[in-house]
Amino acid sequence: MVDLRFFFVSLIIIFFFVFSTVSQSPDQTVENKSLRVLSKTLIGDDGRVYACSDNDFFSFESNGSIAWSVHMDFKCNTGFSPVYSGFNQMLVLTENRILRIDFPRNGTKSEPEMFFDPGEIILGFAVSISSSSVYITVKDHGLYAYNMIRQQLWIAEPKTERFGYRLGCQKDYENCKFDSPPVIDSCEASIYISNNEGELYSLSLRGIYYQWIQDLSLVDKFFTVTPGNNGLVYVVFPTKSLVFALDSFSGDILWQKTVGPLAEGSGSQPVIDTNNQSTSLLLDEDLQHFVLDERIVLAFIAASNSGNPFRCNERTIIWFLLFEFVIIVLFAALVRFCFMFWKKQKLQGRPFSAFLDKRRLLHRKRREIDRTITRLQNESTADEFSVDKINDLVQERENVKRKLSSTYSLGRDIDASSKLLNNRFDITMVEQKSPLVTDKIYIHDFIKPFEFVIIVLFAALVRFCFMFWKKQKLQGRPFSAFLDKRRLLHRKRREIDRTITRLQNESTADEFSVDKINDLVQERENVKRKLSSTYSLGRDIDASSKSKDH
Repeated sequence: MVDLRFFFVSLIIIFFFVFSTVSQSPDQTVENKSLRVLSKTLIGDDGRVYACSDNDFFSFESNGSIAWSVHMDFKCNTGFSPVYSGFNQMLVLTENRILRIDFPRNGTKSEPEMFFDPGEIILGFAVSISSSSVYITVKDHGLYAYNMIRQQLWIAEPKTERFGYRLGCQKDYENCKFDSPPVIDSCEASIYISNNEGELYSLSLRGIYYQWIQDLSLVDKFFTVTPGNNGLVYVVFPTKSLVFALDSFSGDILWQKTVGPLAEGSGSQPVIDTNNQSTSLLLDEDLQHFVLDERIVLAFIAASNSGNPFRCNERTIIWFLLFEFVIIVLFAALVRFCFMFWKKQKLQGRPFSAFLDKRRLLHRKRREIDRTITRLQNESTADEFSVDKINDLVQERENVKRKLSSTYSLGRDIDASSKLLNNRFDITMVEQKSPLVTDKIYIHDFIKPFEFVIIVLFAALVRFCFMFWKKQKLQGRPFSAFLDKRRLLHRKRREIDRTITRLQNESTADEFSVDKINDLVQERENVKRKLSSTYSLGRDIDASSKSKDH
């Protein structure tokens, strides 16, 4: 499928070339006209290809036809591909400005909107849909972070200090600058960017926090960075024919491999083979005789040198399961505490406020006893009366502490529970003499299964919420849009059912009506399939089955 898409993109480029050359008349052969150059393309999740040329932004169908286009006031930068920013919007770099282009709605196009205009040279930008943020590298200024409503979040520079020590820019602190586009690791929530001294930075998406800085200038100052989204960061040195793999958490170099020679003029970002499909194609003796593009090399190297046993989605699932377990355990402890606190004798038939008032009164009494004992001990006269009074106060304080730790504590009644255990042994021999004890034991035995049922129901609810949250249609989209789409599909299914019933009840049963009924039945099945998979209230059946196939 990917090969077909690239084939159609090639057809589009040829179409622009032919269109530009054929438009010249025979008597204009001497006059040279500039050809329309298509920018780097972006293949969206909807199967369409997005690119720009001169002052126009195009959306192509998979067969090469133009789905829609928008005219822009500035010429696009053909060295950068459009970036999807979520909510049916694209960000395009045009003449050191970033424009935001909305997808047409109901056939109505909107004018491109200015998103960012620094007045300086933009080296590149990246979008994090999960955090709804845009990260832009401006030449000689730094790394800017903006949200989707064009509010500036923070600015990061390569010069930084921590506890009085300089981090980064060790060789030329005054002239140190960021000189690469930002690269986002969606698995680790990190940004990778390099400076003009050959140092690689890892920053957090959530703020100005330098996670690590790795000096690669000893190898070469010119390199490209690609996140593996598998716990690794791949660094390619085209002039040295080297590939490094760094730990995305610490920045340590895990392994390196010499391949090539590499194509130094390769401007495309390397592609990571996360499914290990190209491992069998990696033959070192064959690679030494060809000049290879970085995309091909890194696909081979990443497949054959997997430094992390987990992929991003697998690690995320493990964290989700651990988080679910912690929530369920905490909720079980809370339910257990509530039932244990509810069984206290001092709460039976009394309001909770009276229990708290009595508890505060006991605390106040204990403090008054402590002050009285301290005052008597500090007095100079130590007669027999004062000694006896101190002993009585100490005994009274112990009684207050016993009440606070048992009957008026926030836990179980210690005395009552021990008494209940003793009565459990006596119940078998003298059952008629203690009917109240049997009632207490019956209630006590009934509450435990009730606690278990509540915990199991809550565990199922937590599991459902986490499973529902991982649906593809909820990633980067508001929950209201998902519900609106689901209601629309239900309404469409009911309308199809009514139309089929009306056509079946009509007296005329010609070939046209039969074909129309068959089409409606097929359309209804498609709607049902969406409601039971991508827009259902459970997991994505299609996605899960697809993952099993792979």
